[in-house]
Amino acid sequence: MADFRVRVSTEAFGAGTRDKVSVSIVGTREESPPMPLDNLGKEFTADAEEDFQVTLPKDVGQVLLLRVHKAPPARPLLRSLTPDAWFCRWFQLTPPQGGPLLFPCYQWLEGAGSLVLQEGTAKVSRADHHPLLQQQRQEELQARQKMYQWKAYNPGWPHCLDKRTVKDLDLNIKYSTAKNANFYLQAGSAFAEMKIKGLLNRKGLWRSLNEMKRIFNFRKTPAAEHAFEHWQEDAFFASQFLNGLNPVLIHRCHYLPKNFPVTDAMVASVLGPGTSLQAELEKGSLFLVDHSILSGIHTNVINGKPQFSAAPMTLLYQSPGCGPLLPLAIQLSQSPGPNSPIFLPSDDKWDWLLAKTWVRNAEFSFHEALTHLLHSHLLSEVFTLATLRQLPHCHPLFKSTGIGIEGFSELIQRNMKQLHYSLLCLPEDIRTRGVEDIPGYYYRDDGMQIWGIPSSLETREALVQYVTMVIFNCSAKHAAVSAGQFDSCAWMPNLPPSMQLPPPTSKGLATREGFIATLPPVNATCDVIIALWLLSKEPGDRRPLGTYPDEHFTEEAPRRSITAFQSHLAQISRAIQERNRGLVLPYTYLDPPLIENSVSI
Repeated sequence: MADFRVRVSTEAFGAGTRDKVSVSIVGTREESPPMPLDNLGKEFTADAEEDFQVTLPKDVGQVLLLRVHKAPPARPLLRSLTPDAWFCRWFQLTPPQGGPLLFPCYQWLEGAGSLVLQEGTAKVSRADHHPLLQQQRQEELQARQKMYQWKAYNPGWPHCLDKRTVKDLDLNIKYSTAKNANFYLQAGSAFAEMKIKGLLNRKGLWRSLNEMKRIFNFRKTPAAEHAFEHWQEDAFFASQFLNGLNPVLIHRCHYLPKNFPVTDAMVASVLGPGTSLQAELEKGSLFLVDHSILSGIHTNVINGKPQFSAAPMTLLYQSPGCGPLLPLAIQLSQSPGPNSPIFLPSDDKWDWLLAKTWVRNAEFSFHEALTHLLHSHLLSEVFTLATLRQLPHCHPLFKSTGIGIEGFSELIQRNMKQLHYSLLCLPEDIRTRGVEDIPGYYYRDDGMQIWGIPSSLETREALVQYVTMVIFNCSAKHAAVSAGQFDSCAWMPNLPPSMQLPPPTSKGLATREGFIATLPPVNATCDVIIALWLLSKEPGDRRPLGTYPDEHFTEEAPRRSITAFQSHLAQISRAIQERNRGLVLPYTYLDPPLIENSVSI
């Protein structure tokens, strides 16, 4: 006979259960029968820690595993019409001799079933010295691989989880109840506001830029107001390639592409006297943003009208000293010629503004399909699903862890063929694009601080870089390219989601009326602004970077590492906030307290 004390912790917010719970203790000698955890009252209430005493009929030897059983109560009146779910934080098992053993759980158990837990010390497979531990690891992986299966959503896309709808997801990978309710409440209020204003169902054109202010007052932010005030300025247009919602495309230009025949005479007014394109190319002060991947892409139909797309090239100039980055020239197609003029800052106001707006529309399409959806969501799902399928719960890594859908799909297929590992690693991406020293590039500066590969792990450099890449892309990079979506689009002309007229093929024809007619219709504008507002706003239940409410680690060493990481993030945050106090437009998207631990929306 051996007496064990069992302490159980239940999560808050509706995580309790009426079901009956029992445990079997698996030791080196044998496994005990299931022993009920019953104190002759209601057990396992939300946000509670409860103690139970169990007596084993025989000595099972050194404890290896804890098997948890959950079943509905025997009395029919207490049974729920739907499977009762219980979120258990952890079990603590205190044997007759020796100290307590902690078994982290942090999982939902839905309906009847059982779950096997290992003691909380993190282990890789070679550390499982007992055959029962090796067997349990294999059985857990087999169960995970059966539960989380791959499928191809679309040809050429990354594989994803094989589930038809969100309702089919396991509780452990769903939004929390609070987060889910918040999201739909926010969406409902936003749609209701637009409906009341009479904008949501209006399919026609905007009557004027002035009328667009009616929608601009919807949930505006300081960054959105800055965009409204400065969207026509060249310096602000260029700055968005560095610190806007798509800060990953600009690269240093060492030579002009043959299909972008910019001449010295075209750009003399911006470069000034005593220099030339060749001289600036040799200095490294010219940069290019090339949206060639959009060339010939399938476009959408909105309100029965076909939409249009462009694949522009934009040449930019970093003025001497700490001067602003400025646009030099824009070509709206990849094929130069009489029908594809090169637009310049010296052109008529509406010609130049329309050309810049086409570039912003290309930014919207590239960002939403590739930078955001593919790189920050679809690839993150691949990493997550691979983790769920290949790493058991006790593994250390698991614990740290206007073009329409057809156009989006086509872009993703094209980009998947070009995608390579270095593009996902921030330091290599910055070096490859040659933007190490361009001033005022806060996405680079803040991102490099957060990336931070520890130099003491050089012997495992490749593994550390890979894990860092996954964590960075699923947390910091997602924040950088997601949190600012509403800021950029709240004043729609700054980031139009679609264009209703084709790109101009000659200069001197653009007018205010033609500019407005090119922009998306009222209802499409409302739909996109509401969607991006929702995607930019965390719906509660936040988990900032470095915050780990689920205490999977039981050893002191990883706990010290977590504390050191949190301290480092706090230092980064203080430095970012100090810098931002001196900026006209603060860059906040990579301030650690504002970064979610994962792709959470």
